[in-house]
Amino acid sequence: MIGVFSILLLVAFLRRHKTLHSILPSSLNYTWVFFLLFVVQEISSFSVAAWGWGILCFIILREYFSLVDLRIQDRLGILAAYLSIPFMMHFIRTDWYTMFIITIPVYSFLVIPFLISLTDSKSEGAVYSIGVIDFGLLLFVFCTGHLAYLSLYSSWIAGTLILNIALCDAVSLFVEKRNSSVLKSTMLKYLIAIPFTVFLSYLMIDWTKIPVLHSVVLGLLTPALALIGTHTIKYFETDLGIHQVDMRPGRGFIIDSVKSVVYVSPIIFHYIRYFLL
Repeated sequence: MIGVFSILLLVAFLRRHKTLHSILPSSLNYTWVFFLLFVVQEISSFSVAAWGWGILCFIILREYFSLVDLRIQDRLGILAAYLSIPFMMHFIRTDWYTMFIITIPVYSFLVIPFLISLTDSKSEGAVYSIGVIDFGLLLFVFCTGHLAYLSLYSSWIAGTLILNIALCDAVSLFVEKRNSSVLKSTMLKYLIAIPFTVFLSYLMIDWTKIPVLHSVVLGLLTPALALIGTHTIKYFETDLGIHQVDMRPGRGFIIDSVKSVVYVSPIIFHYIRYFLL
């Protein structure tokens, strides 16, 4: 798969201003990155791949912070958000689930307001800053961490999930290119994606070891969650000043590329952990 995506990216790069680039989803670049991490894990170990996951979380969070209006007084809170990443990856690497699940939503969320209060004698704007930092940490680090944790259990399951998301993005892009207002409906995007995701989930059973019933359920869940994630993040992109015309790495491209992943990964991870592990 990493060979296939490498060829697609190369062709898209060479024909950037032609038709091929316009029919490929923007998430293709980071689909390649995810598969690179899965390959690194398969040929070495998750401990090595964990460095890549940590760097990826840092890059996504950094792009988010570059787009929001934070104060100089928030620097300790921002530092605490970045330092949460290696702690989270350590708990994933050691399979310490109870600490992974509470470190960011509990400890980081309590520490960040405290640190901001230490550096800011004036409280004006503090609530806004705390909300902005915590929101980015939860959505772009904690949710991405669920995908990393899923790959610790099985890189095949995580890879199937990423392929399903890529299929959903491709279907969504295809539908959006049609001129018909009927074809642009959200429900139709979901219905068109279902046969592809269910079939792929079923096709991968020999590698994922997920029973048929649960594979079908995951194939049904993924398009719905991907559409919810796409709709929600696009809503926030407008507020962040991210526009498709001038989108580039550092200015919303990375956030736009992983918008489905951050919503799908936590739900699928907890479904698999609850029913199958």
